[in-house]
Amino acid sequence: MEGRISEQYRSIQDIVFNTIRDEIFAGDLKPGDALNTVELSKRLGVSRTPVREALNRLVASGLVVNERHRGAHVRKLSLNEVVEIYYIRAALAGVAARLATTHLTESDTKRLFTLCDEMDRDLEKNRPEAMLAKNYEFHKIVYSTAQSPRLEALVTEYYRQSDFYRTLGLELPGRFAEISREHRNIAEGLVSGDKDRAEAAAREHHFNTARRIAKSFGAEIDL
Repeated sequence: MEGRISEQYRSIQDIVFNTIRDEIFAGDLKPGDALNTVELSKRLGVSRTPVREALNRLVASGLVVNERHRGAHVRKLSLNEVVEIYYIRAALAGVAARLATTHLTESDTKRLFTLCDEMDRDLEKNRPEAMLAKNYEFHKIVYSTAQSPRLEALVTEYYRQSDFYRTLGLELPGRFAEISREHRNIAEGLVSGDKDRAEAAAREHHFNTARRIAKSFGAEIDL
């Protein structure tokens, strides 16, 4: 019984989260709009608790900002920033994959494909937080295997700068599954020994995230 109640509560929280997220993407809730817990609970016909939890998830995903004197409100996104960060990330990640192709060990290969399998299971069980942790480990293997400390420092810095957009990208419908496929494409490119293929797969992975984020806000970007 307790498990059923917990599952029911989670379902309500998911509905609230998805509703607010979709309203932000659709432009019904605009950047700067206040998100009042009491008003949202009345409008959505639910108690305040799942609304608070949903807002916490929206803050974690970067769509909502919660400020002390202003409360929760819709965050303003910069598509120019998305394009700039992901162009740089794509270029750096592509070079890292190209260099890593010649240095990949059997242990690295095994771990990359193990992570791909684990991320597929996270997809099936809808565990985005677990997937993000494995995502970092996956890319970290590629960066370190490139055996270029300066490149690794740069690509790691831009990985951190894209934290907000990366988490947001994972919340987009269907993007979780795409990311799993793209990681496997990168791993297969690396193992094939084909530098061009590995570089292209790594670059496209980052371009796709930028495209999906832009599209969710009604913009098309040419990458």
